[in-house]
Amino acid sequence: MSDRPVVRRLGFVLGVLLAGVTAWGLIAGEPGEADRAAALGSRIRCPVCQGESIADSPAGYARDMMAFVEERVAAGWSDEQILDHLERRFAGIRLDPPWAGRTLLLWLAPLAVAGAGAALVIRRLRRPPEKPPPPPAGDSDE
Repeated sequence: MSDRPVVRRLGFVLGVLLAGVTAWGLIAGEPGEADRAAALGSRIRCPVCQGESIADSPAGYARDMMAFVEERVAAGWSDEQILDHLERRFAGIRLDPPWAGRTLLLWLAPLAVAGAGAALVIRRLRRPPEKPPPPPAGDSDE
């Protein structure tokens, strides 16, 4: 039996999925200012709450900061300009630390742990299986 129909169906399904994703992207269009402000707000740590973004925080101070972000987005500020301004006022305001300096360890540690784990698994798989010890001499079941 030929695999031709399976390949043809798979190609059809992939084509439909690709067309759907393309159509959705065209319909959705470019993100607006509100979308950009919300995305930026989700990257900024609330100074009042523990580990929560200003977009998700119910605190009044976080709402004020979110309004500031929305105003600056509407005024044409870039994301980096807004984040830099807030970082000058609040230390450690980013929920996603930058890829430089002291925070480099935060980014590289998970990769190092995953690499070490993969190396241990590979080493374990390459090791020949252990042979059981030979029975002791002199033991006989006669």
